Amino acid sequence: MDEEKPLVRISEASKRQRRRAHRCTILSVVLLIIFLVCVIVIPTSVIVGRNSKRSTLPRSIDCDNIKKHLEKLQEIANANNNSEVPSRSVLNAYNESAEFVTETLREKGFEVTHQLFEVPLNFEMAGSFLNTSFQGIPFNFQIGVQFNVLRYSAPGTVSSALWVNPEPEGGCDPASFEGMPAGEIALLTYEGPTVSNCSFYDLARNAFQSNAAAVIIAYGAAYRGLAPSRSRITGPNMEVSELIPIPALSVSYDIGQQLRLMAASQSLEMMLFANTEIRVATTYNVFATMPRGDPGTTIIVGSHLDSVPAGPGINDNGSGSSVNLELAILFADLNIQPKNKVTFAWWAAEEWGLVGSRYYIRTLSPEAKANISLNLNMDMLGSPNYFRGVYNGSAAPAGIETQSETLMQILEEYFCEDEEAYEILPFTGRSDYGPFIDNIPPIPAGAVATGADGSKTIVERKAFGGFANVPYDTCYHQSCDTIDNVDFDVLEDMAESVAGALQILLEEENMEDFLMQRTDSYRKATSCLREKGSNPIIRGD
Repeated sequence: MDEEKPLVRISEASKRQRRRAHRCTILSVVLLIIFLVCVIVIPTSVIVGRNSKRSTLPRSIDCDNIKKHLEKLQEIANANNNSEVPSRSVLNAYNESAEFVTETLREKGFEVTHQLFEVPLNFEMAGSFLNTSFQGIPFNFQIGVQFNVLRYSAPGTVSSALWVNPEPEGGCDPASFEGMPAGEIALLTYEGPTVSNCSFYDLARNAFQSNAAAVIIAYGAAYRGLAPSRSRITGPNMEVSELIPIPALSVSYDIGQQLRLMAASQSLEMMLFANTEIRVATTYNVFATMPRGDPGTTIIVGSHLDSVPAGPGINDNGSGSSVNLELAILFADLNIQPKNKVTFAWWAAEEWGLVGSRYYIRTLSPEAKANISLNLNMDMLGSPNYFRGVYNGSAAPAGIETQSETLMQILEEYFCEDEEAYEILPFTGRSDYGPFIDNIPPIPAGAVATGADGSKTIVERKAFGGFANVPYDTCYHQSCDTIDNVDFDVLEDMAESVAGALQILLEEENMEDFLMQRTDSYRKATSCLREKGSNPIIRGD
């Protein structure tokens, strides 16, 4: 099987080279014609019509410009003196990154606004433990393997009896804590959003409000791994500053089952220590809104600008933010006159739980939310062991699945037209489109990505090249996430797909009807890839 890897990579690269050579020939002719026509007839503003959807924004993408933005972000991270490694986190050089974006946009004539907010940052320090004893045998669980301290946990030491919620999916309903003695440690189970109908955060908060001294949350049978310590807080209306005032830990499914069995046969005394430190940082989102366009049909084009403290975040998510910046620059340079309002957004503190985008949604008035037609999100667009991913809008929450599926299909069309493999991704809400679809009522959204910490499958290797059983980004959330970690070929592909979709959307005369009716007319049609004898990879939710 190993000898097939370079053959797939060569095939993928050769197709791209032929396609781009063909593009360059066509583009040269098209540019000459456009120049002559513009000089003779057309005024300076660009009129973006349906028939030119592949000839203006996507054809104007220059990956060298995107690379220059990434080089600047790398330079900013390298100059950071607040940590041992280059970083653009909200504690390090995020503000400098935001100022770079701001100044670049203002030079292009944009009116740029900032939205300031405070974000609590929870740091897990060394020394946290989780211990018990069963029938005289000590059990000392290993952090990072068998348990983690959740990001919204309070620091503290607790020694108390373990109380097991009698309902396997209990904890989402505060009434399920009836009978729990005050001051005990609550063991709860997270079965996933379709069963538990709440988040890790909701479970921990309910335990605290029911007078638990600490809470341990086990994954259910559907999740065999360990919930990360940085498991995100969900719920767009939650106050950003709200943390759980008791220690909150997660354990794997196997450890959860083990504790349940132990507690069923004897009173189980648990000892735990959550060694965390809370710091509060002031940071801000960045917005640039096109002056023209109907404000009642606003498109939010977003990407998070911050990195984790452990690295410069050039792929995660300098790549998405640099594409976002280049799109805004093209709007100015091409003097595009959109019919629908476009707001470019750079979110802060995504790496701390989507805090910037959640704060934005939480502080919007109902009228302002109603004016948002959809959100288009970009997160990690240059992963070295990539796939081309489009999120599955048909799996969006009830009420926006049709509109989100329409956006998905528009993004699919780009890859179809270029006969490039792509993958349909689960609509998990794990990036900054999450607060939009979590809103009540939800706001339609779509997103693209090229892979994070998961590993490439054999099927994906055959479709995209690269290496199976290797992470999509081996430098995910690490110090090696530098500019050398970016695949610029796939970055250009993803940038052009977003540009093509955006161009279609910004010129729609009736956005609401378009998002609803387009999908109805497309629903019975097979994708162009299927018509050509191929299929997109569809990853299960």
